[in-house]
Amino acid sequence: MFERKNQNKVFAIGFVLILIVVAWSFVRPAISRLGDSGENSDKKINEEIMKAPAITPDSLFKKISAKDNKAFIFDLRDDIDFNRGHIEASVNISSDSLNSKALGSSGADKTSDIVITNEGEDVFGVAKKVNDLVANGFSNTKYLQGGISAWKNKGYLLVSSGGGEADESKIKKVSASQLISAGGSGSDSIQFIDVRDKQVFSTGHIPSAINIPLSELEKDQDKISPVKKVIVYGKDEDEAKRSAITLFDLSFFNAYVLEGGLDEWKKSGGKME
Repeated sequence: MFERKNQNKVFAIGFVLILIVVAWSFVRPAISRLGDSGENSDKKINEEIMKAPAITPDSLFKKISAKDNKAFIFDLRDDIDFNRGHIEASVNISSDSLNSKALGSSGADKTSDIVITNEGEDVFGVAKKVNDLVANGFSNTKYLQGGISAWKNKGYLLVSSGGGEADESKIKKVSASQLISAGGSGSDSIQFIDVRDKQVFSTGHIPSAINIPLSELEKDQDKISPVKKVIVYGKDEDEAKRSAITLFDLSFFNAYVLEGGLDEWKKSGGKME
């Protein structure tokens, strides 16, 4: 009886070992494929990054400074990070939305200098987008090496759209009565900037005011005087404040918000056109 029990025990152990060997023969190829897949994935990521052309922050700064050599800059970060600070005249857009149609709508063509950036952490994501656009014929597309983080580390300024703690200190205000006393819209030393939409602007505005919608302020900054006292107003004071913050970051330290906006201007006897 004792011998029979031992035989049964040996048989059971042998059977289990056979099952383990059979199971391993099925599982091993799958594990091997997973390992190969990881290696291939890392290889593809490295190849994508190595293939994508890049531009350094220094080179991009020189390109922006040379007004005759315009670059189209697309920022792939979310709108909150973008509004806190972005490179001058850049466009906020998601990676999925950045395609040939979006580039065409922005004015870029297949010969344009195009720069794509993000915060700087997801190098693969931005490199892949660059390679996709190059493959679609936009051969002068590059990504910003190190992203926005590298740009800031170099000491280059970012443009804010408002909302930051330091932004309030960039806002200066002037009353309608002060402006009217100084000659109003007829003064040669004052320039009014109306940042409302073009259609709203056409329904009535301060005489001699230039219409530059807030969304186009960075792009059309060359229309703004660097020496005159610049007065901005919009559909409300919040829009005017955001405009003043943007102008401050663009080095227009002579920009003021029209306190009370158009309502206060009209109440104070200011003329409309």
